[in-house]
Amino acid sequence: MVAIGRGRAVSLAVHYEDLSGAEGPSIRYRPERFQARALYGQFPPEVEIGGVAHKVLDLSMSGLAVAVRRDQLDFGEPGTEIELRLLDQDAELFRGRARVCRVEPTPFHTKVALHLIAGYLDLPKTVAQHRKLLAQHTVGVGPGVDPRYREHCADVLHLLRRHRSALGDIDRSPVSDFIDREKLEAELLPLCEERLLPEWREIWHAGNALAAPLMADPERLRAVKRYTELVLTPEFMPGPLWRRGYEKPLGYPGDFEMMNSVYAWEREGDSAYGKLLHRIGLDVAECISTRMALMEQAIAEAVAGKSGDEPVRITSLGSGPAQEVMNYLRIKSRPRRVEFTLIDQDERALSCAYAKTYPEVVRLGAEASVNCLHISFSQVMRTGPLFQKSPLQDLIYSVGLVDYLSARRARAFVTDLYDQLAPGGLLIVGNMRDTPHGNLWPLEFISDWSLVYRDAEEMRHMAGGTGSARLEVRTDPTGRIYLLRVRKPGRPL
Repeated sequence: MVAIGRGRAVSLAVHYEDLSGAEGPSIRYRPERFQARALYGQFPPEVEIGGVAHKVLDLSMSGLAVAVRRDQLDFGEPGTEIELRLLDQDAELFRGRARVCRVEPTPFHTKVALHLIAGYLDLPKTVAQHRKLLAQHTVGVGPGVDPRYREHCADVLHLLRRHRSALGDIDRSPVSDFIDREKLEAELLPLCEERLLPEWREIWHAGNALAAPLMADPERLRAVKRYTELVLTPEFMPGPLWRRGYEKPLGYPGDFEMMNSVYAWEREGDSAYGKLLHRIGLDVAECISTRMALMEQAIAEAVAGKSGDEPVRITSLGSGPAQEVMNYLRIKSRPRRVEFTLIDQDERALSCAYAKTYPEVVRLGAEASVNCLHISFSQVMRTGPLFQKSPLQDLIYSVGLVDYLSARRARAFVTDLYDQLAPGGLLIVGNMRDTPHGNLWPLEFISDWSLVYRDAEEMRHMAGGTGSARLEVRTDPTGRIYLLRVRKPGRPL
């Protein structure tokens, strides 16, 4: 092969003997895997196993991985054989038999990897069938969707498009000596936000009321979520916060980059309309920022309240970017040394947290330390071995993890963490609140972000294995997050 560039011929030929093979474990060829959404788009098919439908994460000719809610099905040990069907709107795209290869717990679901032992996936054929079925479904009116919900979606679109129309002149205006687009945007956006936010909150809470009864009906829930993602979700995509929440570029919802965006509380977007959508996304996410501020306050109280000469030991599980730790370390003076342990399953989140906190640790010298632990979710759930070589902690907090756990797992998690507290130590566990003004509708339906919403009694149930601990359930300033506080008896901090 020859390429012509700047008047000279360049040989692109590669000799056969120059081709290198793989080394190590990758010497064994594996067929290419595709992310389900990359292959099928917005609405991938599902896998039915034992009569229960599961979300497909990725797939190849010879196998696939599915996301399984931990309360849905026990797949057993690797090696178990199962029957499965690949379904698209009840149409069967594939039927076969598979062997369980791997079962990996995550905070959000259990990932189950399956190897086909009967049949294979003809991916081009399934993609063609999917597109045909999607086209047929799209021209329908949303079977299984209550007319009241369709009317609600129309109201949302009308609200947003009124403001998109008002801001359209900014986005369409060419740069010229007569129009200062940045100045015009700076003047109009606050006016639009002032008008939009009260109406948005009213329509958001109305969505919660319509969504709540669907959570106990899987078939209706699936139909309404699909309808919402088809009709409403695209309208929100110009808003960076909404796009990241829906697309989940790091493979999981609520990643550390999203947290950083919420903490920054700045206008983001490629257009004036995108920035307006980002602002209402920040309105939904405000509880994340208030939750972080409460953790910063808890850290300060733990440090100020401890007696004796021992350092204060604090652990954050599912730490993310640990903004509250950085904020605390920036305080000019501390009454004693503080030792932080940050634990997360995403190495990128820990890298971000370390980059933020390390300059402050260097500045403070012997007054503070930050230790980052990159471990899997299954290791996080086994807190005994995790803390085996560590001293008992004065403060342990986990404010974004139990939202994904079943009641049984959450209770075991809280009990195990409680055992790692020093006498007088405090455990804080955060969870999204089940309330009419909570985040259910915008997260679950617009962003496809599934969480477990709990009431006060369910929060207390988490601490059922902590014996004589002193319990308290608080809410954040938005009223949308519960904070379970479990104090271990003993000397005061």
